[in-house]
Order: sequence, then structure tokens, then C-alpha cells
Amino acid sequence: MDIKKLLNLSQKPKLFERSNQKFWDDPYISKKMLEIHLDPEFDAASRTDEFVNESIDWLVNSVFNENDDKILDLGCGPGFYAKGIAKEGYSVTGIDLSKRSIEYAKEQVQDKELDIEYKVENFLELEYEEEFDVVLLMYCELGALTNKERNKLLKVINKALKPGGKFIFDVFTAQNRNKDDLGKTWDAAQKGFWDEKPYLSLTGTFFYPEADTYLNQTIIVNNDDEISLYRIFEHFYNKETITEVLENYGFINHDFYSDLTGKKYTRSSKTLAVVTEKL
Repeated sequence: MDIKKLLNLSQKPKLFERSNQKFWDDPYISKKMLEIHLDPEFDAASRTDEFVNESIDWLVNSVFNENDDKILDLGCGPGFYAKGIAKEGYSVTGIDLSKRSIEYAKEQVQDKELDIEYKVENFLELEYEEEFDVVLLMYCELGALTNKERNKLLKVINKALKPGGKFIFDVFTAQNRNKDDLGKTWDAAQKGFWDEKPYLSLTGTFFYPEADTYLNQTIIVNNDDEISLYRIFEHFYNKETITEVLENYGFINHDFYSDLTGKKYTRSSKTLAVVTEKL
């Protein structure tokens, strides 16, 4: 085991310094992620079934208008939102980087008369132009991006929307985490989320106050002493900081909620949901 390498990797990295390891599209990890997605009571990779159903009801009956026909669901995962919205009569395109999740989503709509299309793509590289009435980005995915990636995605979304089209998304707020989450832990498993063979995991959580960002970093040492590194950032926002970003990229008329079921936003809300429009 390369202890020196482990010590170096376990230090706090520079802000938004990515690891090169696959995560969302890793063959084994994507399988475990899908299992978490499909747990109806587990509010992790996907919201619970109850939340998703309540969210779809709010979107369809309180947010979408009569002219909103074409919906783009970015990071659609196994298609819970896409399928539910398509059942309400909308044309939906679902995009996700996970081939496994898209394959599952496609299986769920076989032999069903739904206007829905699923694609395995990186949503940062999309080239739609004024094709959609609404773009969705669910479960705080915007905050998992670096600032450079976020800005690129907002350009992609703005270009994909028709004039006056809606962008609907949520982000975490400062209330979601605190300094009690910081620190390092370790664990060992015969088989688990990170590998189907025995492994040691070293986890560290870091905070970058200058950027309102947390980092969840996991180092995996497998049975062959191979070392893998995974970094997932969590940029949180408030009304003022998200408004500034949105208006820099051509969005106006922002409505704020506590979550994507339309609950009233308060200072104690752990998430901030936003409905905004293309200029």
C-alpha cells in the first residue's frame, strides 16, 4: 500500500479540482446508484416516490402553462420525473450520463403510448436551439458542478429554451450542511457501494467558505492495493447569489420556493427551488 500517496490525496485539494475517476458512468458504481434510485423510501440519489409525485402534480398544475408542450429533463436518472410528466400528456426528452439508468428508464416505457425519448449524453455538450418550453434540472445537480461547468450549462439551457421558456431547478442552501460534517473517517467492506471486492474507504469532507462550497472526497483502496479517488462538490446558494448567476446568463423573473413541491421558502429551508424564464 502506497501510504505516501494516500497521505497526499487525503489533503484538502484546490477548489473545484476534479478527480479523473469515473463516477456516474462507472459500470459498477452506476449499478449501485440505480439500486439507490429505485428504493422508494430512500431520499438520496432520487427523491422519494411521495415527493416525486407531489412535485409532478405541482409542476403540471401550478407551474406549466397551456403552451408548455416540450420538456427537457436534464440528469433524468431512471426517468421518474420524465415518465410522470409524459403521462400527463407532455413531450419529454430525458438526458443522463448513466447508460444503466437510461436503459432502465427505456424499459419502463416500452409498449406505453408516451411521447418520451431518452438519450445517454453529457448535458454540458448539448446543442439544442430554441426547442423546449421547459428545462428541468432536479435534485440540486447545479451545485455539483464547478463554476465553469455551471456557466457552460446555463448557456446550453438558455440556448435550448424557446423565448420566454422556463428553467426549473433546485439547489442546496447553507442550512443543508454545517461544520459538524467536516472531518475524515474510514471504513472497510467485503463488498459495498464502491467495489464488489474487499476495499478500504477513506472519506474527507472539506469546506471552502470563499466559494460557499463543500467537497465530499472518497479514496478507495481495493484488494489489489489500487487507489481510486472520487470528488463530489456541493455548492450552495441563497436568493441573492443564485439571482446574480442567473441574470448573468439571460434569465429573468425568478420565483423562489422551499422545494420542488412549491412549499414557501424560509430561512431554514435546506433547499431553494427556482422557477425562472429565458429573457
